[in-house]
Amino acid sequence: MLFQLVLSAAFFASLWLVWRRHRQQAVSGAVAWLWSIGVVGGLVVTWYPDTASFIANVVGIGRGADLVVYLGIVLLFVLVFQLHVSHVRLGRQLTKIVREEALKDLDRV
Repeated sequence: MLFQLVLSAAFFASLWLVWRRHRQQAVSGAVAWLWSIGVVGGLVVTWYPDTASFIANVVGIGRGADLVVYLGIVLLFVLVFQLHVSHVRLGRQLTKIVREEALKDLDRV
């Protein structure tokens, strides 16, 4: 019971953070709703663990805990890929800015 309360508090804190970032326009509405659905799913599985087992059996996975782990791994891969894409995009933007500034300095000489 204590673990469920602590985990629920963490879920609600993450939900609050997502919507705060949405109000700051750092996260789009679609992304905020997607995270909210994930948080609600986490809360449901936290308080009703048999739900994960039921869904796992429906999709052909033996245990609910395995389903949660598999979904977590997929989510981590997606997030790491998004970070990689953002990193590459920032690198290209920085290269473009530095190149433009260098060409401006070349014209002055």
